[in-house]
Amino acid sequence: MSVLRTIVLALLLSSAAGATTIILTGLHSSLGMQSSLYFDQDGVATQEYWAGGIDVLVNGYSRLVFCVDLFTNISLSTYGTELDFSDTPQLKRVGWLLQNELPTITTQAGGAALQLAIWDIVTDNGDGFDAGKGRITQSSNSSHPTDPTVLATAISLESMSLGKSSNYGIVYHNVSLSSGAVVQTLMGISLNDGGPEPVPEPAPIILVMGGVVLIGAGKCRRFRSTQT
Repeated sequence: MSVLRTIVLALLLSSAAGATTIILTGLHSSLGMQSSLYFDQDGVATQEYWAGGIDVLVNGYSRLVFCVDLFTNISLSTYGTELDFSDTPQLKRVGWLLQNELPTITTQAGGAALQLAIWDIVTDNGDGFDAGKGRITQSSNSSHPTDPTVLATAISLESMSLGKSSNYGIVYHNVSLSSGAVVQTLMGISLNDGGPEPVPEPAPIILVMGGVVLIGAGKCRRFRSTQT
């Protein structure tokens, strides 16, 4: 029974560890931009939207994250959320970009391009903003053309990430919101701030717990054998 209680307690602790708090503190102005970023959403021209990094505090540690939801306005507020390591091919592809390309991006246009690439990969499998197929296309409003440099860089990032995958990307799914906050899904990287790793992936947890159980069972058998 003691082994069973240990297993149950460990599972409860591991599931509780997935819950965390994110405080959005501001836009990462050096890796993003808003002007000259007009896009069509399902064929409808949008207004200018911020595209780029967002600064957050995850349980007190600074992190840089990017939006996953398409054109969702967000508030600088506190979010109750769950951590989830990227679990689809698209999010694993985004994880690769965050792990390998984000460290090389140093300009506002580069940060904006990364955000646009993330949106297109997640929502339309990264088709290069192909007009007529994707949810995101270059704006049809000729008076508001999208910055061609940003668009070209976003397409290049998509091409580089094709067929790539990384397990280090973390998705923050909202489960509860403070007053005035808007539902949003954000994505970051587990290696970008020097803080503690958020939560190990489920598979390693299961392997570790399996080892603990086997060790405990072996000790129990040895103890009983000495008593007979």
